[in-house]
Amino acid sequence: MKKTDKGVSLLEVLLVIGIMVMVIPKVYENIENHLNNVRWQNAAEHANTYNTAVRNYVADNASTLLAGSLPKTITPATLIQKGYLKSGFSESNFGQSYITGIAKNSKTSRLEALTCSNGGQSLSEAGMRSVASMIEGLGGYINSSKQAIGAGGGWSDTPSNYGLNCATGHIAMALVGADLQESDRLYRYSITNRPDLNRMHTAIDMNSNNLNNVGTLNGNAAALSGDISARNGTFSGAISGNTATTNGDITSNNGWLVTKNSKGWMNSTYGGGWYMSDSSWLRSVNNKGIYTGGQVKGGTVRADGRLYTGEYLQLEKTATAGASCSPNGLVGRDSTGAILSCQSGTWKTSGSSNGSYSNLGSHRGSFTGRNTGSGTLFVYASGMRILSISHSGNGTKVKLPQVTSAGKLSNLELST
Repeated sequence: MKKTDKGVSLLEVLLVIGIMVMVIPKVYENIENHLNNVRWQNAAEHANTYNTAVRNYVADNASTLLAGSLPKTITPATLIQKGYLKSGFSESNFGQSYITGIAKNSKTSRLEALTCSNGGQSLSEAGMRSVASMIEGLGGYINSSKQAIGAGGGWSDTPSNYGLNCATGHIAMALVGADLQESDRLYRYSITNRPDLNRMHTAIDMNSNNLNNVGTLNGNAAALSGDISARNGTFSGAISGNTATTNGDITSNNGWLVTKNSKGWMNSTYGGGWYMSDSSWLRSVNNKGIYTGGQVKGGTVRADGRLYTGEYLQLEKTATAGASCSPNGLVGRDSTGAILSCQSGTWKTSGSSNGSYSNLGSHRGSFTGRNTGSGTLFVYASGMRILSISHSGNGTKVKLPQVTSAGKLSNLELST
């Protein structure tokens, strides 16, 4: 027998509708919970951003805050104006804005901060707990007693201690102890009584980049593999190196130019200079001469060759004829300028007698005589005019006498 298809029965339709009535609310609940979780997570991330800015602000301004009046309140507008939050940061979350109170712990004298949201729509208990649990650090909320409570009940605080008036249904965040210590970043500006904030605790790797516009570079040592270029340099200790080349003078205010071994100073252009190769003599490099328009002065002057002068030889010290002298061969002068020489240990004048004087008598008129001795014969004549002088004998010589302006004969010297 063939059956006829009569369609869906009423019972089946009612069964489907019943199932949908039971499932749809659960689906909507799940969707709503998911959307709430997304909203709460976004709210927690927003709160974390603000809380980080508060932490940096308090750490950077700790000395100023401690010196000022507390408690003190700040808002997102303060942090945006100070540069701790970007200018595009939204000051509200769920329609709620943030306010932070900063106070000093009476026992530790350290700064503490409490933030709560205010205004806008209040969150449910579940919403507050969820947001608080996702906040980094000490996240919490404001309960019905208007106390700030940690997400897991781990802490509580009183907003009025921070100058705050927080309402129920709003989130809270606490910053205490190490959370408000100075950040690890190197401060660009000086903080009063806190030089450690501008101090590095490890090496800086510049990755071959420069340090520009340095005022004064202070330190213990510098190890460089390249060149140093500077306008001036001041060193309080020693400078060591292989060679030194300057385009100007080398000046020592209170020291020496010290060389070692057989080195000294040399002019590389002309090959002259000074050096020492023993403990006695200062020597000229390449046996160069000394040229000066001034004086050369010393204890003694020795010439291994001839001694030349372009003018006169001036002997300042005087000697006395007949006085003892040493060694033989010395040349001097007496007080009148007459030349003396050291002979046989005695100063003698040029042409002086080689023995004692003996009176051989006197004559009037003419005199004829012969020098038969080994000494010098002196003949003195006076009161006459010289008519003629004649001499004879082997090897004799006559030295013409000196005649005064009156024409009188002063002396006549005959010698063999």
